[in-house]
Amino acid sequence: MGTRGAERGSFRRGGSPVAARQVWRLDLAYEGTAYRGWAAQPGHSTVQGLLEEALATVLRQRVRLSVAGRTDAGVHAWAQVASFACAPVEVAPERLRLSLNALLPPDVAVLRAAPAPTDFVARQATSRSYRYELWATAVKPVRQRAFVWAVRGAVDSAALRTVAALLPGRRDFAALTPSARMYRSCIREVTAAAWRDAGPTPDGEGRRWLFEITADGFLHNMVRVAVGSMVDVAQGRMSPEAFAAALACGERRRMGQTAPAHGLALVAVSYEARRPGDGPGAAGPAVTSPGSG
Repeated sequence: MGTRGAERGSFRRGGSPVAARQVWRLDLAYEGTAYRGWAAQPGHSTVQGLLEEALATVLRQRVRLSVAGRTDAGVHAWAQVASFACAPVEVAPERLRLSLNALLPPDVAVLRAAPAPTDFVARQATSRSYRYELWATAVKPVRQRAFVWAVRGAVDSAALRTVAALLPGRRDFAALTPSARMYRSCIREVTAAAWRDAGPTPDGEGRRWLFEITADGFLHNMVRVAVGSMVDVAQGRMSPEAFAAALACGERRRMGQTAPAHGLALVAVSYEARRPGDGPGAAGPAVTSPGSG
């Protein structure tokens, strides 16, 4: 067999005409700046669309990706997890990773490719963690502009921590999404939510804060509405009491602003054992799944 034949053979489909299903897990990182979010959309460049096209080229079959976090337009992911099922192929995991990365643009990377159990579905993650980076500075962050939200004026760090402490718990978070009607239920469990002082900005003129939140699932714009509203409290445009009341009433119009997408990134995904009936899987979107974060 010639070289080209041997190369094709390394990706050939295997098994009998009715072969068992093969499942793969992909660990990904991407900068979301240039994309209309994760989910494939006709006429738009999306991470899912790019990756599915690359997979079709490498595997010579069409696959549909499942994903742990459906990030919105402009949101980044440094620790995304996707999965797909396909007819069995003979390909080494490292070869698959390298082949996909050769086809993908520089702002999307497959960090790891590995066979997975046949019942593995990336969307069934038990928790996701997001991080938002906020700068309070009068100096434009030119080099970091795609990854931080820079605000002018003083930011009350004590106020940030006070309202962040209201978020953990299992409750209806309808107030934090403009798309509440698209869900059967807006109940989610936030297990951790906190701000931390990350020190001065590189120019020394301002201050950096990082907000980290972990939950079993997120609603469309949930993190960004929470962050924007907390910043409104920290800059005196909203009181902590008004924040708490708005969160409890479930009305988006009573919360504050929506923080820009570019300060947000998916930073961790967990697949710890889930108790029967736990998590948003039993109460997910009724018809469609808008992006999270």
